[in-house]
Amino acid sequence: MTEILQKDLETCMNEELFPKRSVALNILRGLILILCICCFLYQTTNFCIFYLTYPTTLSLAVTNPEVVIEPAFTLCSSALVNRTYYCNEYPHLCMKPRNLTQFCEKYPFNCEGDISNLMIPKYNGNDHFKKEELEALRHMLLFDSYSRSKGSPVSFSVGSSSKMMDENLIYQRQYGLHFICYSSNLHLDDNAEPDEWNFSSPETETQNFIAHLHVQFSAYESFFYRMHPVVFFAVHSPFIQVNPFIEQNILKLGHDYEIIFRLACKKKCSDSYETQCWEHASSHDVLRDNGTHMKDYTFCVKLSLDEIPSCEMNCKANCLTNVLISIYIENTEVNVLRHNRLYGTEELFSYIGGLMGCWLGISVWASVGIFEEAYRKIIQMKRQLREK
Repeated sequence: MTEILQKDLETCMNEELFPKRSVALNILRGLILILCICCFLYQTTNFCIFYLTYPTTLSLAVTNPEVVIEPAFTLCSSALVNRTYYCNEYPHLCMKPRNLTQFCEKYPFNCEGDISNLMIPKYNGNDHFKKEELEALRHMLLFDSYSRSKGSPVSFSVGSSSKMMDENLIYQRQYGLHFICYSSNLHLDDNAEPDEWNFSSPETETQNFIAHLHVQFSAYESFFYRMHPVVFFAVHSPFIQVNPFIEQNILKLGHDYEIIFRLACKKKCSDSYETQCWEHASSHDVLRDNGTHMKDYTFCVKLSLDEIPSCEMNCKANCLTNVLISIYIENTEVNVLRHNRLYGTEELFSYIGGLMGCWLGISVWASVGIFEEAYRKIIQMKRQLREK
């Protein structure tokens, strides 16, 4: 009888120390705690995913340097190769038009001069060449051992009184061929320094003139005889090769152009953020000289192509075979665009700590009751084990 009374007394003391909670309240508190933990994990996961994309912010500054690196200019022709040269070298890949009269009515730019022996490529006009045609074109474009007496395999030329225009091969994935283009001030794999523009010199104080370019080629010598040939033009950094066919700045034969561009500089992120920040940084920032020399200037070009038809009246035949280009710089200001990292390591822990304090702090009142109930159960289990 004494033992029974002692057990009842202990039970009453436990109930006074740890009063029983209603089942519904405990379930509610448990659900609130689980919900808060889920919200914390969800927001933390989303933030970590966003953090691993290495986000940046942009800052823009305007500078007025006295000396800047001049841009490079690249010009390409849609003509590919000289049609006459191609047909003389590979007559089995060419043919006479079935109906010369209809052909000249449909493609009049191909019918200049003596057309009695006019030959055109058998190329059917789609994006894919036959194997034999592709081999012939590659041989013409990539090998210099061509017959000078038969002319040049290239159907256009570029001249400049102040710029050295060098041959530059641009790959066109559409055709699987390298087109012969011409570039100035391009330094991809050499140690030569690019040309510089000195804004403080007396010659440049009153004008922002850069260069005159003169393009000449005959439309009737285009390999693609179904479409009138054009010139593709690009302004870019001296340390990267661009594809003018993608830029789509089209210049037409028989026109004068004034091209105005502005200078811009794009800065990469800090060194600690550099490896993860490449996709946000400028692809124009190229390391040279085994990584010891960084060229920062890039040319985010805003072209203003003002067509001035130079052959409106009393047009001469040779006028339609030329493109005249005058290039100017808009102003001497350089827009510096800098990528700054949005979050550092300290922001990562601060953000996660803030989320933890927010969500888990809300559930404190729920978690206390749950821990209290768990502690009471543990005490009861210990006493039951002792009694056994």
